[in-house]
Amino acid sequence: MTKPGTAAVNATATDVLAEEVKVLLRAGLPVQLERCGPNLLGLHGVRARSSSPDVPGSRARALDGLLREQLDRLENSELAEAARLLFGAQVSTSGSTLTARRAMAAAASGYEVHHFRKRIEPRLLELLAWQLRRDSEAFATRHAEPPELHATSGRLVLPSDVFAWEAAEHQHALASLWGAVYLLRAQLLTVARLVSMDTAGQDLAAAVALWRHALVLRAAHAYRSAYGAVLLHAATKLGPEKIAASAGWTPPLTPPQELLLTELADSEQGWDSFAARLALAEGGTELVAVWQRALIGRQGGSQEEKGHHA
Repeated sequence: MTKPGTAAVNATATDVLAEEVKVLLRAGLPVQLERCGPNLLGLHGVRARSSSPDVPGSRARALDGLLREQLDRLENSELAEAARLLFGAQVSTSGSTLTARRAMAAAASGYEVHHFRKRIEPRLLELLAWQLRRDSEAFATRHAEPPELHATSGRLVLPSDVFAWEAAEHQHALASLWGAVYLLRAQLLTVARLVSMDTAGQDLAAAVALWRHALVLRAAHAYRSAYGAVLLHAATKLGPEKIAASAGWTPPLTPPQELLLTELADSEQGWDSFAARLALAEGGTELVAVWQRALIGRQGGSQEEKGHHA
């Protein structure tokens, strides 16, 4: 059930965005930074798509791409072409004045220009604003962003305060999770590169990727045990396991296999120790072999490796 007042809040948010979209419409696309309103630039979907979220110009470019995407996916298919003409997303109206763009949009939709400006145009602005807001809400539930890092000129000093210590512990758990995810991503790229080149080292690289995957599972388990099933202080409903999956595709594992890897993973002892203990564990050798075949995409490794094993 919708909470009292929620609908009114959502309507107000859409109205504010519609007014800022209206400002963008005057010059049309591409989006100009000086015409971007703070609410549009602050949308989660815009910040998340920006290469440098703290740079307004980067967010303006992300907004330009997102607005074009929403114009291509306009919910009202009958007015989709008119909307693209109106904003200058079509070659025929790109760079034209608003008056010229409006005239072509009205003609494409079969309306008289005055009626289009008074009745149809406001509907398009409201629809686009609603789609932009919906995109940000949906994006937040599907994606998570790693913690932002900033260059500093001095050492990190925490106050003697229990809340600061707790915050630092949470940041440590989150950084450990994301760090493990990025290292797994790097190893998966190494495997893909070796497979593409059909060169030696594929089996070993795939086995190391299993270790990296185990470390991700351990970090996700540690976060979940300490802070629950959903990431704290994040504009997302994703849990640590979903963050772990963002490294890239990995061969599916059974719950007992994931539990085994989680128990054996230890970043301080390294790959060699992990490999030795996994080889001694029940089903460990078979797990490694199945993982390697699935990740490499064929039976065994490269032709050179097959020759060595023969």
